[in-house]
Amino acid sequence: MAIDVSAPETDVGPMKDQRQNQILSAAKTLFFERGLRATTMAAISEAAGIAKPTLYSRYKDKNAIFHAMIASILNDLWELMDAEFSKSGSIESRLTAALVAKYCAVFDMLQSPHVAQMMEDKVLYAGHAFEKLNTDVTKRIESMISEGGYTNPSELTHLILSCAFGIHRNAHTREDVARDITAVVYALLAAAK
Repeated sequence: MAIDVSAPETDVGPMKDQRQNQILSAAKTLFFERGLRATTMAAISEAAGIAKPTLYSRYKDKNAIFHAMIASILNDLWELMDAEFSKSGSIESRLTAALVAKYCAVFDMLQSPHVAQMMEDKVLYAGHAFEKLNTDVTKRIESMISEGGYTNPSELTHLILSCAFGIHRNAHTREDVARDITAVVYALLAAAK
């Protein structure tokens, strides 16, 4: 799954990717440290080590950078999950590993005091990208569960994802996230066979 993080085509080749990575990395750090509202284009430019005209040639404003950063984070989450889904092993172990990878990464991000506000703002800037990730993950899990011969794959997928979401929202440590998601996934799948 690829989420569009494109910018105007002013650069070419590896420098384009390097420059975009510099910008998004700097923006992520600043957004997580200061929040969306307190981060300026000048601060992003300085943190990325690029001139303001270069920044503005790629992104018209910080909202465009925020959108690209969210899309980049979602791509990273998908890649984490896809790597686990694609490994060999039982459905239970692959599904658990994928959910643990995603929700531990999300738990880590939520340690920033500004992420709650950014999560509200995400709907304005990247709501469709979040929906696409959720839809793709749901389809992948439902397909795995169906192929595994479990009953009611759609309902079971919904239940597993709802539990995983609740676990990450209420966990105190990332170890809690991993332990509780593992326990819930294995219990639900064992009950559904």
